Amino acid sequence: MKRLKSIFFNSNENRLRAGWRILIFIVFYILLSRILSKVTLGIFDYPDKTAWSWWVTRGFVVILASSMVVWVIRKYIDKKTFISLGLRLDSLAVKDFFMGLVISGLMIGTIFIIFLISGFLEIGEVSWNNSGIFAAFEILLWFFGIGLAVGWSEELAFRGYLLQNMKDGMGMFWAVLLSCLLYGLLHMSNPNSTLLSGVLIAVFGLLRIFGWLRTSQLWLSMGMHVGWDFFQGPILGFTVSGMNTESLIKHKMSGPNWITGGSFGPEAGIVVLPVIIFGLIFMYLWTVKRKNIPWAIKKREV
Repeated sequence: MKRLKSIFFNSNENRLRAGWRILIFIVFYILLSRILSKVTLGIFDYPDKTAWSWWVTRGFVVILASSMVVWVIRKYIDKKTFISLGLRLDSLAVKDFFMGLVISGLMIGTIFIIFLISGFLEIGEVSWNNSGIFAAFEILLWFFGIGLAVGWSEELAFRGYLLQNMKDGMGMFWAVLLSCLLYGLLHMSNPNSTLLSGVLIAVFGLLRIFGWLRTSQLWLSMGMHVGWDFFQGPILGFTVSGMNTESLIKHKMSGPNWITGGSFGPEAGIVVLPVIIFGLIFMYLWTVKRKNIPWAIKKREV
């Protein structure tokens, strides 16, 4: 009986082993997400899935689902605090978050300029649906719906709960590798995905992991995620992982899909590889004086 118990329970830490914690998290995350989606989105009728109202409603759903599941399981299954995932809020957290926005803005802006110079991109119009204060308000809603909501929920789940529990169970190297593979595979369920998009999204997973590795907090990675989705879609007019949004800049794309990403967005084209390297270098320089980074922790669960 004691041997059987040890398969599920780590007596040294007085909690379930990492693999079982991850399994419980995934099951409850999927169930709660689908229940909330059915209930919330079923109440409203959104024929236009590119409208800000649909994205804002969806944003509330994903933030609520991810936060609830992570908080409950972190407290009662992991027996650790929610903040310990890397959510310490202080002045450095604010700086990291905004620097993440800046880095991602420069990354996707560089891609935009590359496409424009190469002739793959033709600008058709630069305008917003509303004007004045209404336009500013709508932009904020887009920032929440497609930027903050997705950035918060995915970083909390992937670089927060899953990656850090994988590290506890199998060590840092395999945790990073498996987390990236899982991230890429899950995004292959998005519209217009390809094998190349799955591989490149997995590389993006490494970029986001690097932010946590360099700071032991999630804020830099979250800022980069939020900034990438927001500037990519609502501002520059690219497709965001296969999904369309309203945008400030309207344009037409041409050129080989393996370079531009086609209807999935720039994340599915090899043009992202050099800007990912740029992002990694910039993140390193920003955090070069940080101490106590997670990869220095050698402890494994036995």
